[in-house]
Amino acid sequence: MTTYARVIRAWTGEGWVDDAVVSIDDDHIAVVPTEPDEPVGRIDDTLLPPVTDAHVHIGLSDFATRGAGALARLLDLGWDPPALSAVVASSPSPAPEVRWAGTFLTAPGGYPSTRAWAPPGSVTPVATPEQAVAAVDAQRGLGAAVIKVTLNADAGPVLPDDVLRAVVDRAHEHGLVVVAHVEGAGQPMRAVEAGVDWFAHAPWTHRLSDAELDAMVGRVGWIGTLDIHGRGDYGDDYARALDNVSRFVARGGPVAYGTDLGNALTTADVNPREVAALRSAGVDGERLLAAVTGAGLLPRWSRTASLLPADVTGTADALDALAQARPVDAATLRAMVG
Repeated sequence: MTTYARVIRAWTGEGWVDDAVVSIDDDHIAVVPTEPDEPVGRIDDTLLPPVTDAHVHIGLSDFATRGAGALARLLDLGWDPPALSAVVASSPSPAPEVRWAGTFLTAPGGYPSTRAWAPPGSVTPVATPEQAVAAVDAQRGLGAAVIKVTLNADAGPVLPDDVLRAVVDRAHEHGLVVVAHVEGAGQPMRAVEAGVDWFAHAPWTHRLSDAELDAMVGRVGWIGTLDIHGRGDYGDDYARALDNVSRFVARGGPVAYGTDLGNALTTADVNPREVAALRSAGVDGERLLAAVTGAGLLPRWSRTASLLPADVTGTADALDALAQARPVDAATLRAMVG
């Protein structure tokens, strides 16, 4: 059953609409462009697509006891699926939407299989194209929304070209986006040439050349995670990452908001330092609204959305009010319709 409601205003991804009509299905919320025949209720708030952290590791956070604050959607980029499901199920109600990649796909002995923080079941080693296909199929069968690969040449072996290409091709056959951790010289361009869709972090180990950036625009997006480089106490890694992001976005490259929750950050919420870092890199205005609502990495509209105060009248107000966002699922929003 679909319920329709008017909100004071909504940001659609293409701009602001006053007195917008929202459709509320059992598992989906979206702004609709035409007036429905059915009765239309009223919600006296401003609506955004779900405020989203596009890089988290819930198993390394206090999500089970603290929830997600102002976030309406999280993308977990690597964990043991059964363990992750148990954590999500124990989260305080109302829980945000959690999408996930499942296990890290990596070369045998590759990152993060040697890291103490990566528990058993969180890493799948793949050595051949056939194993790559099977690993992607397994993650999809468990409900993965994206596929995560790791290419960390500074921490061990990485997937060879034919295996990486097999992962990407199989994921794309299933309609799944591939997100890659790229670290070490040459790895960003290897990922791009293989058809990877998004980088899990803005590259930070070296300054990308202008030619590399030109080759990436239109082929790959980046999840920023700029604040990981010191969590406010920044140094050279932050400076390199910020420089790379600034030049990438100046060329039109898309950047999504992500914090790498679990990496020196345990509580899920909107991180003002990450927002400020994106602004410093030139991601602002409606580009920043796009970044904090998934930026094309995830569908714009989903089973959750974000409500802002009624006095939010446009982009600047919305960005200032992100910390006040109220995540709602379809059932909660339907119950608000007067």
